[in-house]
Amino acid sequence: KNTTNGAYDGERLHMLYLDEAGKWEKPANINEAWRIQKTCLVVGKKIVGKAMVGSTVNPLDKGGIEFKTIDLDSNPRERNANGRTISGLYSLFIPAYEALEGFFDQYGNCVHNDPEEPIIGVDGEIIEMGSKTFLSNERASLKGRHAELNEVIRQYPWTRQEAFRDSIDTSLFNVGRIYDQIDHNNNLFPNPIVRGNFVWRVPEKEVEFVPSENGRFKITWHPAVENRNKFIDNRDGRYPPNGHVGVGGVDSYDLDQTVDGRGSKGALHLYNKFNMLDNCPSNSFILEYASRPELASIFYEDVLMAAFYYGYPILIENNKYGIARYFEQRGYINYLMDRPQHLTPKGTKSTKTKGIPSSSNDIIQSHAQAIEAFIYDHVGENENTGTIGNMYFNDTLEDWIGYRIDKRTKFDLTISSGLCLLAAQKVKIKKEESTDFSKSKFFRRYKPKSFHQ
Repeated sequence: KNTTNGAYDGERLHMLYLDEAGKWEKPANINEAWRIQKTCLVVGKKIVGKAMVGSTVNPLDKGGIEFKTIDLDSNPRERNANGRTISGLYSLFIPAYEALEGFFDQYGNCVHNDPEEPIIGVDGEIIEMGSKTFLSNERASLKGRHAELNEVIRQYPWTRQEAFRDSIDTSLFNVGRIYDQIDHNNNLFPNPIVRGNFVWRVPEKEVEFVPSENGRFKITWHPAVENRNKFIDNRDGRYPPNGHVGVGGVDSYDLDQTVDGRGSKGALHLYNKFNMLDNCPSNSFILEYASRPELASIFYEDVLMAAFYYGYPILIENNKYGIARYFEQRGYINYLMDRPQHLTPKGTKSTKTKGIPSSSNDIIQSHAQAIEAFIYDHVGENENTGTIGNMYFNDTLEDWIGYRIDKRTKFDLTISSGLCLLAAQKVKIKKEESTDFSKSKFFRRYKPKSFHQ
């Protein structure tokens, strides 16, 4: 039937095949269509039919994001109490080099590595190179031509991440540089990222990082032991002492649970400013966190422990003030930054409210510009020096790719990373020229020369 959401509504099906499901464009929606049509394959608890939902993937704003959602909901390792995935499907990714036409031998096996001797293909033609070499040659020929290379990678992906690459034309940022960085990160060994959680080793005095494969934090750098867990105690509470080294940014939430149980995640980044310290990376993100614990207070405590461990101040959005109340109750309100001076409009009265307004158009634009500038300076390959950036968090990089400024609330990691960069900015405020002419010097003064008779 035609590609419509309710094409098979109410029918009982033995086999359903949805072709090019990653290319369904509005008004068709593969998420809505599958929600309706999968009921045709199930009667009560009985599965009476099967489905195949396959595709290469369109750009994210042309059906790709909906297909990606189904893929994420089809992880066979994540099942409900009935033993089924959220979608009811099992996700399967086949690399392009495993199924490239022209590289199948006469027995139906794909020749992906270069054969020692020529092989007769299923079509009777000779195969002298493997599919991997062929695809690598195609990619190598387009190096430096980001748009064309990106399309080749999207159409012939080697990994699931490549399959869901977005089109360069639809992204707000320089996708070519971002994908250069992702490719570099994927080939790093050993991986600089360590997962784990923070815990109080000594309450209110010492936080410890405990590595764990399922940890909520991803970290690439720790401060020297003598610089961890430091704080300044004043009458009005504790202060972070290492704001000259780094800062943090948080995209928070206030509700413990959402109606559908799938609300946005809480996100945190820590960022090191430019510095000349030994063994301390400059202009670099050093921590990433994206999780939604059952209670918002658990998220707040995670943020607090990370800020305490590093001694960094944190910038928040002031429309979600639950985290500020939590920090205040715990005696750490001074770990949250006031609105930076360079992001405060002239004539605005000072306020005790922590953070910056997320609805301000000036802030939204400054936020995007900060990320854009960071990508230009520190992400991907530098054409002048040939060096590669040190942004190692692929989840954040991919979040930047999909970022839409008109739908910014869906991009938790983009929000928190941009807040980091805004917090790290140091902008000199120009002094207004004085209009008090009584203090102005209109005449040039000269020192008298000495005379010798």
